[in-house]
Amino acid sequence: MPNYFKVFIISLGLMGFGTIPVLTQHHNNDINLKYRKFQVSFIPGLSTNGIDATQYRSRYSLNILAGYNGALEGGELGGLVNINKYYARGLQFAGIANISGEETQGLQFGGILNMSGREMGGIQFAGVANYAGDDMQGIQFGGVVNYTGGELRGIQFSGVANVALYDIQGLQFAGVVNSTLHDAQGLQGAGVANVAAGNMKGLFFSGVVNYSQDFQGIEASTINVAQHMEGIQTGVVNVAGEAHGIQIGVINYADDMDGVPVGLISYVKNGRKNLDVWASDGGFTNVGLKLGTYHIYNMISIGINPLLNRNVWQVGWSIGGLREHHNYFVYNDFSIFHINEESWSDVVNNIYKYRLLYGTEIGDGLALYGGPTFDMQISREEGSNDYTWYSLYSASPKGREFRFWIGLTAGLQIF
Repeated sequence: MPNYFKVFIISLGLMGFGTIPVLTQHHNNDINLKYRKFQVSFIPGLSTNGIDATQYRSRYSLNILAGYNGALEGGELGGLVNINKYYARGLQFAGIANISGEETQGLQFGGILNMSGREMGGIQFAGVANYAGDDMQGIQFGGVVNYTGGELRGIQFSGVANVALYDIQGLQFAGVVNSTLHDAQGLQGAGVANVAAGNMKGLFFSGVVNYSQDFQGIEASTINVAQHMEGIQTGVVNVAGEAHGIQIGVINYADDMDGVPVGLISYVKNGRKNLDVWASDGGFTNVGLKLGTYHIYNMISIGINPLLNRNVWQVGWSIGGLREHHNYFVYNDFSIFHINEESWSDVVNNIYKYRLLYGTEIGDGLALYGGPTFDMQISREEGSNDYTWYSLYSASPKGREFRFWIGLTAGLQIF
């Protein structure tokens, strides 16, 4: 990728001005350039330094159309292209491109492209692309892409992509993707993806996916994937090999988890997988799938009320925890149940329930449990007061029925 990219940007720099020697790379200590305070070029070869312009370094440089000079140590203005064979230090403005064969230090403003063949230290603004062949320290603003062939220490903003081949420390914001083949540390925001082939540490936000080998911090996206995670993942789907922290999503997956999963389905490969069947006051009988770690679980459930003379059914979601004692265990969880009359309804008709359950194992893979519940019903459904047998307190503000009561639950857990 870097070689093809260099061919592309060098071609932009030439812009039809004839054959210019290929930009070579030297260490600054290996070159001995003559100094002239001013230089003016019309096109490469037609300048105040003649055809030997690459033998000179200048303090002030004016390239009416384009210039191909040795080095810059001050300020440079180009109608189309500024090219310095060795290095550029200072301030550059070009209608199309600023190109330096080796290091660049300072500020570059290019209508299309800014290129530094080796290290870049400073600020680059380009309508299309900024390129640093080696390490980058500073700020890059690119309309399409920012590319760093070494490490990035600083800030990158681009309309499409920010790419660093080695470590990233700083801030990256891209319309599509932020990517590195090594580690990323800091803050990243992307419209589609943040991708690190190594580790991520910090805050990462994207519209579609965050991916890394190891992750530490907070990441939010539609899909978050990490082989090892320490921190918080929040998205529609969260995936981790080994997780230490919190997963918040519709679907959470981990091979091994030490933390809290919060989701509609939270599957831990070496965690719990229980089937629960229970009955509660008011006549509802339910079956639920309980997944998660051994101490923290999520459960989705469905239930019916056969005691009523019409088709009343409910769907529920629960989050809870387990405490184990010598010969019994204690569950406490919070549940939300949406109740439907006949078919699914979007009408507000919910029961919120806190359960405190005591249980014991009665055989291999079987356990009985039961205990009190603390319930609140909020409903706009006419006739919903027969879901409960009594109420400690009820009210009907703004067309909503509120009921509060203490109930009972008893059930069977299958391991």
